[in-house]
This record gives sequence, structure tokens and C-alpha cells, in this order.
Amino acid sequence: MKTHRPLVTRLAAGALLGAGLGGALLGCAAQAPNSDASPASGGFPVTIENCGTEVTIPAKPKRIVMINNDELANLEALQAVDRVVAVTAAPARGLYEKSTIDAIDAITPLSTETGPTGGSIVSQESIIGAEPDLVIAPENAVDRASLASLGIPVFSPTAYCDDPPAEYTQRASFDRVWSELKALGTALGASDLADQAIAGSQAQLKAPASEAGTAAALYVSSGGVVSPYGGPSMVTPVFEAAGLTNVYAASTERVFDASLEDIIAKDPKTIVLLYSGDDDKAAVTAFQSVPGVQGLTAVKEHRVLTLPFPYTDPPTVLSAKGPSVLVEQLKTLD
Repeated sequence: MKTHRPLVTRLAAGALLGAGLGGALLGCAAQAPNSDASPASGGFPVTIENCGTEVTIPAKPKRIVMINNDELANLEALQAVDRVVAVTAAPARGLYEKSTIDAIDAITPLSTETGPTGGSIVSQESIIGAEPDLVIAPENAVDRASLASLGIPVFSPTAYCDDPPAEYTQRASFDRVWSELKALGTALGASDLADQAIAGSQAQLKAPASEAGTAAALYVSSGGVVSPYGGPSMVTPVFEAAGLTNVYAASTERVFDASLEDIIAKDPKTIVLLYSGDDDKAAVTAFQSVPGVQGLTAVKEHRVLTLPFPYTDPPTVLSAKGPSVLVEQLKTLD
């Protein structure tokens, strides 16, 4: 059965927004990509297709409101962090430049309230009060139409549109990262920087990694539910670039619940626990508390690793760094 629970939990996602200034809805993440943007020159105004909606950005954005940190790595690559004026969450340590962390930490969050899935709850009044000229947020975390009526364009990360396109139900590739950078670069008037970021990320992936056997990427949610990541997840190309083979690559679901018996039957040589935040201890503890995990070969042979979610999904420049991070961790097991 398809589930988005692991994604929602890890993102700390979701904004409480309404159709009017007083209304509200609790948002969570979904999946789908932006289409090609135009004009290619990056001159303003620009109109891009985002989540199936034509979005016109009249001038180069200078006041960005960022709901969740999903695009922070790409904003960093596009040298646009200094344009962020409002946020809802602190950035995870160890993933970004110190200057990026300092800049985001210096911004008082619009809200520190979170919903039952750990997502930010922020009023539409707060977003509008920040006087943004661009909002970056999952599509179902904001009221796109309401904000558009006020002249505030919304850019949703490719992975988090309401209706995933056909290509996002297929096996993932790093092309998603390049598409995301191009679309966001156009929206920000930073197409040249997007091209540079793409070239730099592609260079990181040129050196082939040694074959490292099979692996499964798992997320353990409250209650001990174990969720592997399938072919449509960025886990699959990240694993491949690190020399690993995702035992669930044939699955057509990005993430789904699985029984421990099924995982044991797949017999992955290595287990990679995905986690959010700054500390992986909670992920390890949650995994170890699942009844029967001692039956996994990877556990018996002490081949359990942890990896921050942003090194996989959503597609960003961090996804291209994920393989090298995994390769270094794999070296500690040999």
C-alpha cells in the first residue's frame, strides 16, 4: 500500500494555510516535477510551468519565504540564501556551508508550532506579513491560488507537487536534480549559476564506485513501521553511484510499508537508515527496537549505516553528494 507517512515525518513539512487570510489547512508533501521554464535568457518577467500551473515572476525575487528546507541546498548553489527573509525550520548541521546556517539561524521562524507529523504550522497572515515576492513550498502546504491573487508567486519543489507526473512514478535518475536546478535558476534569475551547479554536480558523479553489493534504504516511523524506498526514489540512483544495488529498485512505489519478513527475504547486504535532523541516534534506536531485526544479515554482520535524508530526496545538489558520503561510510565496514 502506498504511503507518504515517512516523507511527511522527515520533512517537518506542512504549513497551515487557508484560502483567505483567516482560513487554514495542514499541508504535507507530495511528488511531481516542474516543467521546462522560459525564457532561456532569464530576463524578467519570466513564466514557468510549476506543478502544471503557469507561474509568472515579474521581477528577480529578493524576498523569499521558504516553507521547509527542501530547496535550501539548491538556493545555496544558486547563491540566493541571502534573499531568504522568512523560514519555518532550522537547517540541519553538517549539510550546508557555515554562512548558510548562520544566515538562516539569524531569521526568526514564522512559527515554531508543529503538527502531528512534525510539520510546521504557519498562518497565511504570517507569510503575507513577510512581504515575499516568492514563496518556496510544497504545493499542498500553501494556498497557491490565494497567494497568486495577491501577486505572490509560488515555486513548489519538483518532488512535492500534488499530482506526480508519469516520470516521477518511474525509476529515478539524477536528471531530476538537473531539471530542478534549471527551473529554480530561471525563477531566481540565476540560470548561469544553475548551469555551473549542474556541471559541478555531474563532475562529482563521474568516478565510478566499486561494486558494494545489495542494500536497502529504510525509514522507521513511530510504532516500528519499516518503510523501504523503491525505484522512483532518489535512493536508487544514489545507491547505484555508490556501487550499491537497491533491493527494492523494481518497486514502482517511491516509499511503502514492508514487513520485516519481506526485508529479510530480500537479504540486503547493507542497511541504510534514513533520518532527519542533526542526530542519527534516534533512527538507530527505532530500528533496533523493531522485533526481529536481528534476523537480518546486515545486522548480524554489523553493516548498518545512517544517512541524512537530504542526501537522497528531494532532488537537490545534495543528492549528487550522497554517493560520496555513502562510499566513505562503506569503507568503514570493510
